[in-house]
Amino acid sequence: MTDHVIADYISPSDEITTEDGDISSSGLLDEVNLYNLYDDRESPEQDAERILEITYPTDTLTRIIQNTARTLHGEDEFSEGGQIIGGGYGSGKSHIELVIYHLFNSPGLGQKWLDQQGIDVSLPDETRTAALQMFNLDKEYNLLSEAVGDYLGIEEWEGDTRLPTVHQIRDTLEGTPTLVLLDEFERWFGMNDRSEYQEDNKAFLQNLLEAAGRDDTQLSVFLSLLYEDEDIQAVAQRTNPFTYDLSSRRDEKIDFLLHRLIGSVDDPTGVADLAKEYTDVYRQNDQIQLEDYQHFQDRIERYYPFHPVTLDLLMEKYSEQRISSDARGLLRFLTEILADNYSKVDLILTGDVDVFDYADRFQYIDNELVGKYINDYHRLQNSDESFDEFIEELTNIVLLHSLARAGEEGANKRQMLMGTMRKGINAHRIIQTFTENVYGHAWHIHRINGEYAFDVDENPAARIEKKAEDIHKHDAIHRIESLVRDNLFDNRNNVYILDPVNTEQDIPDNKALKIVVMLNAKQNYNDEFEALTTGQEREFHNTLALVTPEKRSSIDSNTGIIELARKVVAGEQLDREEEVLPEGFEEIHEQNKKNLRDRVSDKFGTVHRPTGRGLYPEDLPSGDHVDYYDATVSIIEPDYSHLKSEVEDAIEDAGAGGIQYEHLRNDFYRNTEYPTLTSDDELEDALDDLCREGAIKAGNYFEERLPNIGNDTNLVHEKYIEEDDDDDDETAEITIDTTGTTETDDGSDGDSDGESQSTTDAGTTSSGGVLECPQCGRELDGNTCECGFEFDSTDVKEGRVTVEGATTEEILDEFGLDDEPSGPKTQSVPIMGTLEADNKPDMIDMLERKIGMEWDIHSATITVEGTLTADDLEHYGISADALDEKISVDETLEIEPDEPLSRQSFLSLIWDLNVPENASLDVSMQVDKNE
Repeated sequence: MTDHVIADYISPSDEITTEDGDISSSGLLDEVNLYNLYDDRESPEQDAERILEITYPTDTLTRIIQNTARTLHGEDEFSEGGQIIGGGYGSGKSHIELVIYHLFNSPGLGQKWLDQQGIDVSLPDETRTAALQMFNLDKEYNLLSEAVGDYLGIEEWEGDTRLPTVHQIRDTLEGTPTLVLLDEFERWFGMNDRSEYQEDNKAFLQNLLEAAGRDDTQLSVFLSLLYEDEDIQAVAQRTNPFTYDLSSRRDEKIDFLLHRLIGSVDDPTGVADLAKEYTDVYRQNDQIQLEDYQHFQDRIERYYPFHPVTLDLLMEKYSEQRISSDARGLLRFLTEILADNYSKVDLILTGDVDVFDYADRFQYIDNELVGKYINDYHRLQNSDESFDEFIEELTNIVLLHSLARAGEEGANKRQMLMGTMRKGINAHRIIQTFTENVYGHAWHIHRINGEYAFDVDENPAARIEKKAEDIHKHDAIHRIESLVRDNLFDNRNNVYILDPVNTEQDIPDNKALKIVVMLNAKQNYNDEFEALTTGQEREFHNTLALVTPEKRSSIDSNTGIIELARKVVAGEQLDREEEVLPEGFEEIHEQNKKNLRDRVSDKFGTVHRPTGRGLYPEDLPSGDHVDYYDATVSIIEPDYSHLKSEVEDAIEDAGAGGIQYEHLRNDFYRNTEYPTLTSDDELEDALDDLCREGAIKAGNYFEERLPNIGNDTNLVHEKYIEEDDDDDDETAEITIDTTGTTETDDGSDGDSDGESQSTTDAGTTSSGGVLECPQCGRELDGNTCECGFEFDSTDVKEGRVTVEGATTEEILDEFGLDDEPSGPKTQSVPIMGTLEADNKPDMIDMLERKIGMEWDIHSATITVEGTLTADDLEHYGISADALDEKISVDETLEIEPDEPLSRQSFLSLIWDLNVPENASLDVSMQVDKNE
């Protein structure tokens, strides 16, 4: 934003500058009256030099001067002595007549002024002049002819009941240039007590204008009209005089106003640079579309120090009133606006007009609407009567654009931006401030055809606010709780509110991750966590994480947020209760919901992870599109290297006997000394890596991939694994003996006198021997065991599994492994059981995290269990509300495609699956991980 102000570029005119150098309207001659020319006391109107000094030579004025001079000089072939000046109150008619009077009544001073302005006109040395403001003449006249004769000093016209004819007028004035100025004639003509003279007065006016139109008469007649009397207009137009409508000459009016206000432009280059700066700002904003940017830049220079939109708007609104209107009242008002902003801003925008301070001026235009504006003005104020950024300016802009057009026209977004935006100010922030903090809060601003306008009727926001007064605080807080769960945390079923209002707290004690959200902020949350875990005698302490607002940012005690929640609840109730809602309700209600979400989300927050030393806080990321659930899980989920280290240490601490997987997992879910797990996969992946690396032995697996793991799988640290005494340091081979004992082949030769046998039942040979698991000693079930041990043809072919007295081929045949396909190797996912979820979105979320990018799904089993709602029943062709949630469904789908499904294809299949609204899903798969 520029560091300069208006005072750096221009100086005010002497007319509005006080002796102390301040700007004031006290010295303005903003209203002139021709009758003061004949006052015995001094008046500003009598000061020809002052009148000419404050006058700007517009094109209209210049043409009037030229035509008048030609008429009074009696130039050949010019006979247009009649001139009509039309316009509303305060449009400048009297000022023009006063200037003409002084130019021709004081030709020496007048000629000097004309020369200074570059107007090529020669004034007559002497002109007989008469300026009649008909409503304020020195005495009462019933006849126009008598009044004109009296002011011109023509005695023969005084008291004569016979009207002067055109020829008599010519003969009387012959040889003397004469100027007659008639102001406020229509009002004088229409007086009731003068009605009997109207025909005479119309006749003389016509004679006077016809005489002025003769080339042998040096007479110029000016007639100012409000266009209120059709008879006078008809008479005036019979002689086809020059006619000037000042109401339509806005550009000239602007020149006149700026001439009166600006004494000099001290830095024209600076003004040009400033105009370019503003225009460049508009070029860079796609919400401000101008047809011709260069033309607008030129207008900023010309209108300076006022923005073109500001000056055009004020002129338009002042033209709507009939009291102190147009240039007359506007000149004084612009002087006061200039005084307010002269040392504050570099360009006066619409938002810089202090509407509230000048409300009395605008009440002349629309008193009732301004009253509604004042009510909303106070409603939008802070408790200390201040305003947040842009709010006052935007409210003023909407009012200015709505004046005299209440409920019909208002300000669009471009006008709001051009009324507030300067270099360095973000346009989005301005519009956001209006939509979030003005519209919907001001009770009388309506949206109409893409514009925002003040109206005397209340908008839907008022109805919502009045309804909100009846909403209990607990209902508002309950709505905030729902927003946190359903919106911020995406309606996840493992997100809970701590100490909710209106409902019982129900946080299960299981091994699943649970995110507990608090709405109040404290310095320390260890006591709350202690009460939640030990205080409730929970088993799995390390499955909880707290999410809280930022410090000193409580939500449940924030008055602004609670009031906004009340509005949201009120809007939802109105939507349910009323069939017809006013236009704009939906927009305001949705904006209230968005504002509530934004206000609540801005308060979050901090994630507190449990550790052995208490809760450890970490800040959540901020931004408009934060997924709070994923962000929270991302903070909670353990560092993988740290997790592996903790898992290895825990297994080492278990000693030579090791620890079963189920007990290790439970320890991690119970003990906050360990990292918090967000899923079992994290622990299983760590065990798989540790097994590959030779740091632990998992069941029968060591220094190799861990294909599966059961609850009973024993985990032993590598330091407790016995090493082979042989010099060749080969890995011992597992031997399955039909006698039921397990031996370890240490590499020495042994006798193999037994005959090969064939399998008759799983786990037994044809001779009836029982085959025991070399890992736990239980009876084998085919080539697998309950503890998770299993072997395949590769283990047999590579000699890791042997049966005493049997060859490799016999073992493969014995266990039915000789027919194993040579194609892709599939495995079960999960290793044991099924993947479970309470609803389809959670199942898809789980599968997205579980299935690898390169996996092929060869088959899958999907089980759906749930109850059918009335909507669900319609899919089965049943239409019966009475059966809502009274019918259960239990379906199992077996999926065996001809070709394996890719990860994305399988997820799409699940997504398209039509399941009841209230249904849980179980999924198991056979996959090829392509490892």
